Amino acid sequence: MKIPEIFKQAIADTFYDKDIEIWTEGTIKDEEGSVIENGKVEKIDSFKGNFQFSTREYIQQEYGKEIEANAIVTCDKTIGKIGNILVYNNNDYTIKSLITGDSHTTILVLRGA
Repeated sequence: MKIPEIFKQAIADTFYDKDIEIWTEGTIKDEEGSVIENGKVEKIDSFKGNFQFSTREYIQQEYGKEIEANAIVTCDKTIGKIGNILVYNNNDYTIKSLITGDSHTTILVLRGA
């Protein structure tokens, strides 16, 4: 079924009220090439979305996958990929799965991974 754009916009206006960023993940090195830390390297996307904590059991039941995740993010679209870092409310989460539907994208994330 094709979802009309006006309906997609109504969903976004109603539910997508959280500021979310997507960052690439990698190793940060100093000028001499020594590893300083692993983590966020470059911000590649920012958008409004819906964020909710969940259980691994619920995620497996709802999405039919054994995914180690503890939160679900929905948005209209993102360029994020599995392994990128999703930032919400000053906390970092690793993207574990992306599920694209007709009206939205679901991102399953794990905090502290």
